[in-house]
Amino acid sequence: MSGTEGWRHYPLEAEAFWVREAETAMAAIGEEALERTMLGVAELSDLFTTERPEKRFPDYFADPKLLAAYGVFFLPQSFIRTSLALDQACRLRQWRPASSTPSILDLGSGPGSCGVAAAYRLKSLGFSALGLTGVDKSPSALVAMEAFAHEVLGDGVGVRSRVGDIARPETWPEGQYDLIVAGFVLNEMPLLDQDGLLKWVELVRRRLCPGGMLLILEPALKITAEKLQRLSDVCAGTGLIKRIAPDLDQLPDPQLSSGEHWSHEARPWQAPASTEFVNRRLHRDLREVRFSFAAFSDAALPALPTGLSRLVSDVQIIKGLLRFITIRTGCLEAVEIPTRGLSKHEVKKLAASFGRGDVIRHEHPPSPRLRLIDYRDFKVFWTADKGLPESNLNETAI
Repeated sequence: MSGTEGWRHYPLEAEAFWVREAETAMAAIGEEALERTMLGVAELSDLFTTERPEKRFPDYFADPKLLAAYGVFFLPQSFIRTSLALDQACRLRQWRPASSTPSILDLGSGPGSCGVAAAYRLKSLGFSALGLTGVDKSPSALVAMEAFAHEVLGDGVGVRSRVGDIARPETWPEGQYDLIVAGFVLNEMPLLDQDGLLKWVELVRRRLCPGGMLLILEPALKITAEKLQRLSDVCAGTGLIKRIAPDLDQLPDPQLSSGEHWSHEARPWQAPASTEFVNRRLHRDLREVRFSFAAFSDAALPALPTGLSRLVSDVQIIKGLLRFITIRTGCLEAVEIPTRGLSKHEVKKLAASFGRGDVIRHEHPPSPRLRLIDYRDFKVFWTADKGLPESNLNETAI
């Protein structure tokens, strides 16, 4: 991966694959094919939100037009969500597969949004040989996943699939895996209560290789994000499996008790041209990808330094101040940073240099309300897809 192609980058070959799929499904070429996908995108958008079924989702991937619409519009967003979650696990926590030829299991793979993204990012870390297995109820989705994976990942990646139920491990392939991804599937298992989900995590954990990682992603909606956070807190608190992201420790997330906020990521990205084209009449907000996630691993990872806080809000610009909310050692902190001496341009540049989900470091003792001395009084320890650890805001932003 080149220096200009960070973890927010959606591969051109991935976009080209789904444009071709749209042309085939819509019996049209170029922009006309993309125009015809708009109805399918609108139908799927309603299915995922206002018309969401209480029990089982239909196999919308069996319809080639809906499959193509999903691949052009929704898949790129989930590809980047997975990439950014892995970014934190791999760069902040320094997780790496123990095997030189990592194996990935994508549960509820669909046409490959999350599993192909995970394999693509591991390849960028230097793992040239990998194995990717997709499990899904939809045979049509699995056929598309295999073709998509071969197109994007190229040689060196063995791809296979299996029709199975994400809630029933006995339907999964045998063996253990270095990385198991469950992308946007917990919300599709409504019959599993909290105890059922814990048992599911335990069964998934048994399928991990030593030092392997389980990555769960969910929508950023309050109901889905809080369900994942409760599961994450119980897993961490009971020692079922160690949590490595996005929380910086094993303590409960205080947002669950506050009720006002909930844990989720909101990251800017650049949507591919085909997605932007389809969105011309749909008017969805594509400036950010939003999602919640949790990563677990029993790998021996380097300890994080003390004094780290994770941003759980956007950065607000108020007259003379930047204001945001962080979590440190299991407590919420409302942080204010004076910006005296800075021009309006410099204030905007400073505020844009970090955001929700990033990790900062300062030496002040914990406090529910905290005002730092000035903007030089803290550092960005980690920010998604850019910047080096311990980069000083006074040096990088101004």
